[in-house]
Amino acid sequence: MITKTCKIIFIIISIFVLLPSCKKNKWKQPTDVGFIVDINRSSGQGGKLIFTKGDITLANFSFDGKRVQGDDIYFLNTFSSGLNIVFDPNLPVESLNFEIPQGTFTKIEISFETFGINDDNQIVLEGNYEKSMNNNYPIRFEFKAKIVQTIIARNSSGSSEIILNKDVPSYPKIMFDPIFWFNPVSPNLINNAETVDIGGTPTILINDTCNENIYNMEIPRKLCR
Repeated sequence: MITKTCKIIFIIISIFVLLPSCKKNKWKQPTDVGFIVDINRSSGQGGKLIFTKGDITLANFSFDGKRVQGDDIYFLNTFSSGLNIVFDPNLPVESLNFEIPQGTFTKIEISFETFGINDDNQIVLEGNYEKSMNNNYPIRFEFKAKIVQTIIARNSSGSSEIILNKDVPSYPKIMFDPIFWFNPVSPNLINNAETVDIGGTPTILINDTCNENIYNMEIPRKLCR
């Protein structure tokens, strides 16, 4: 089982504008922030591998922001039954919509822990792999190791300084990059992977009991290069 999860890095990209001048207590006025969670949907392995859908289940999610104006902001949401998030490139996760006081943040840390009991999958990815011309197989990746991670938010220019404006909703994006995770896996290894029947379709299944030679590789769990 892969235990090195510290290589996952989240880059949060939002569109921000300068804050207008307003009354003295403006730093207490909130702005709407809705987090989008998705995966890299481009192809890898020479165009043969692509992931198109999946989900992750969280146990908790926290926000820790250092503000130039007003008090720093911290909150923690705990999901006792787990929060299942289906990866979506456009739709903010309803349970990760927050009202956060506006201001200039010099640093925002986002922390989370995945949720799982017994042998629950904590991350699932599904896509397609082309073994040869016109010879395509569905591929399914099931990740069961718990992830505890703290990451630094970045704006679209790569800076950690982020400005939240009460008049402009923000939609930061948390982007997993499974294509980068699979970079160390040779095409030969995937071509020779065992297939199993899922819903009547031969499928390349990768988890801790099937094709474990791929699952147990030191695949970097890094969101963005």
